[in-house]
Amino acid sequence: MHIAAIDYMANSGNSFLHRARPAVKVIVSLLLLIALILTNDIYKAVLLIAVPVFLLLLSKSNLKEILHLAAYPMVFSLIFALIRVQESWLAGLMVLLRALGAALNMLFLIATTPYTDIFRVFSYVLPGVIIDIFLFSYRSLFILLDKLSSMIRSIKLRGGFHPAKILFNLKNIAGMLGVLIIHAFDMSERLYRIYSLRGYSGKIPMTGSAAGAFGVSAKQNALLNTLLIDILLLLFSLIVLIGVLIPWKI
Repeated sequence: MHIAAIDYMANSGNSFLHRARPAVKVIVSLLLLIALILTNDIYKAVLLIAVPVFLLLLSKSNLKEILHLAAYPMVFSLIFALIRVQESWLAGLMVLLRALGAALNMLFLIATTPYTDIFRVFSYVLPGVIIDIFLFSYRSLFILLDKLSSMIRSIKLRGGFHPAKILFNLKNIAGMLGVLIIHAFDMSERLYRIYSLRGYSGKIPMTGSAAGAFGVSAKQNALLNTLLIDILLLLFSLIVLIGVLIPWKI
């Protein structure tokens, strides 16, 4: 599963980008995304797409998995690109480039930052119940994906898929999805009872202080190096944003 691979990259990576503060990486991704939205120049858009690719290479992430996931938004944006093509082919191309750039920016963030650190940053600006929904949904997603993978293997081993029998395949897929939905409801009720017994009162306490989200772990001794990385990342993203706002030509 590509999502599991991304989660593994975020938690097992040891590059200098993984060690940067989560809040800084959120800000950098946001600034790069704003720059991509503001630009209407093809050359600038291509350069802005190259920025997260370059950062992902520096982070030693699996670029094959990243690009595979980044292709999905481009597929979904094709219909909007076709509509804009009626105005000009450049407008249609910009839609595709923005979709790809936005996906790469977000993938850079989640491939270099564990999801708990990202949610901890968002917990300072979002209600606690929203953060809890994110945490529960993210955890349940991997459980359901594992269940789905097991069901697909089971159906294949029992001859439930035949290339020439489309209706037969659709019937089995519908039954599989029905079982998965029932399993999801059962799992949500079971999780609610478990957390209620453990004293859940409507908010999961996020471990660590503000220094944990906007700083580094107390176990890390390279505070000065991390601070330098954060400053360089912020300066780099600001320079990119200013470069988009100020007219220039290649």
